[in-house]
Amino acid sequence: MESIIKVRDLKKFYGKGESQVKALNGVNLNIEKGKFTVITGSSGSGKTTLFNMIGGLDYPDSGSVVVDNIELKDMKEKQLAVFRRSKIGFIYQNYNLIPSLTIKENILFSVNLGKQAVDKEFFREITGFLKLENRLDAYPGQLSGGGQQRVSIARALMLKSGIVLADEPTGNLDSCTSQEVLGLLKSAAQTYRQTLVMITHNLDIAQMADRVVRMEDGQILERTGRMQWKTTI
Repeated sequence: MESIIKVRDLKKFYGKGESQVKALNGVNLNIEKGKFTVITGSSGSGKTTLFNMIGGLDYPDSGSVVVDNIELKDMKEKQLAVFRRSKIGFIYQNYNLIPSLTIKENILFSVNLGKQAVDKEFFREITGFLKLENRLDAYPGQLSGGGQQRVSIARALMLKSGIVLADEPTGNLDSCTSQEVLGLLKSAAQTYRQTLVMITHNLDIAQMADRVVRMEDGQILERTGRMQWKTTI
């Protein structure tokens, strides 16, 4: 299977001397195209730092990250900004919606920012899929947490990116809404043939992934399928 993300000997240290934190300490990882991969681990394990490196949000001290055959460390910030808009859809725990914009304007924000043409048919398909077609003129504050997260998913999908990175996308939701949002996110990734990479502490979510990557102390401890996960925690 083709790897769309390749991480090689990745290192990121903060501070010096005895207080130095080795957030990433020689991480190697391949993520297969079209798969749902979960990255989990305790607080401070390095998973968020790895997420930021894969998303082109930070630079490593050494090592490399290659995303869709693009080496990220060789790119300037402006180039990375274009890369993020064209290659990756981001979904965050706190939704990152703009309160003063309508749902429609929020969904199209990243597309308009990149001065891309809006695919109106695709927009109708996505908003229908996520059950947002009747809320497009509303504002984020008028929606529930689950509704706002669906808007965040729609915004990521509208970019037509091959990769979706989700950082604790159900962290602020109750268990019932979490399952709904996760089901929609996984179904959307399969429908639009996207690679889904998710950070989560939720082991129920991890069970639904094609692959689980566990991190501790800046290193990958194990790479298991869902059937092995229960026996390795």
